[in-house]
Amino acid sequence: MTTAALDIIILGRPYKVACPAGQEVALQRAAETLNERIRKFKQSGKAGSNEQIAIMLALNISHELELEKDKNTQYADAMDKRIKMLQHTIEEALANKVG
Repeated sequence: MTTAALDIIILGRPYKVACPAGQEVALQRAAETLNERIRKFKQSGKAGSNEQIAIMLALNISHELELEKDKNTQYADAMDKRIKMLQHTIEEALANKVG
């Protein structure tokens, strides 16, 4: 997989990061989203050191990711049940038609 070097700015500091080719725009958007969340966090009056801000935002983002994973799993389980129900209905219909 080819990677590209991308310059991003987080907490006002420049970073050069490796990025899979073709995903530069997504990574740049992620950096912008993080910077926006940092700005809002600081405005809320909860600001501490940059390290504290980074840890709290990382924890918040990790929590959101876990919630999304749970939703995704629940959705996949629901779709699996629906597919099995449809498959069963089709098999019954075919069996009734043949028999």
